[in-house]
Amino acid sequence: MRDTVRHATAVTPAIEDGHHVLAWDDLSLEVDARVGGRVTALRLGGRNLLTGRDIDAGNYGSTFWTSPQSAWGWPPIPEIDHLPYRAAVEGQTILMRSAPSATLGVEVEKRFAADRGRGALLFDFRIHNRGAAPIQTAPWQITRVHPGGLTFFPTGEGPYAPSNLAVADALGVTWYAYEAAAVTDNQKLFADGREGWLAHVDLDAGALLLKTFAVAPRAAHAPGEAQIEIYASPLHTYVEVEAQGAYQAVAPGASLGWRVVWLVRRLPPGLRCAAGSPELLAHVRALVAADAVAAAAGSPSV
Repeated sequence: MRDTVRHATAVTPAIEDGHHVLAWDDLSLEVDARVGGRVTALRLGGRNLLTGRDIDAGNYGSTFWTSPQSAWGWPPIPEIDHLPYRAAVEGQTILMRSAPSATLGVEVEKRFAADRGRGALLFDFRIHNRGAAPIQTAPWQITRVHPGGLTFFPTGEGPYAPSNLAVADALGVTWYAYEAAAVTDNQKLFADGREGWLAHVDLDAGALLLKTFAVAPRAAHAPGEAQIEIYASPLHTYVEVEAQGAYQAVAPGASLGWRVVWLVRRLPPGLRCAAGSPELLAHVRALVAADAVAAAAGSPSV
């Protein structure tokens, strides 16, 4: 969890307009300590692949919650979701810490770093149990993207209740191709995957956001939740691309850690980006495999 990025390929954080920034070439990640240590922008060539607060004042960017939601209901816990975090830069890492939540008895720590050699953004989350009793919890990253894209992941045991989002299965993969007319209510998918990745294509930008994480089998999911969740807002303003880690016991004074890696790429010209595209699937699997090798060997990725 706490391994450092190789110095030769590490990206030095900067502070710009009150945001902590990791940037190289034409890619940048912006984190706002003033709003829950939230990722407020993921820019590729100047286009923000995430939705902003102009779309929804509370639900925007990429945030982090504890799972299951039944432990806190709605709205999200302020200390974790949107109240200010304590911010610092430690070497090549941006460190964010929440205030303790009186409701849950936890404190959230977020570490952001980038490996330019791998072309990877690294998210290390840690849930600290600040209470006097053991807790059961799971980590949860919620990323809000523009509607109109294509989201997909390797099918595990399939969707399960209370899923009501229409998806298609092809090539052993679950595909969600956004159609505004089909989104008439709060619609969500609850599922698991087999290979530890979740991909989203911004069709307007020709860009891929690929998340990788450790596989959590269905038996390790938080109650009423899933490792992979996709939500479509009935206002047709955003889609949530969500991943969760394993549901585990955390003793008083202990913590639960979880890593998510983002690979952000422009898609090759001419690549067919549609549900069931074998070319798109092969491209994503090649990226996942190459990054796994690079991460293990300490060599650059594609």
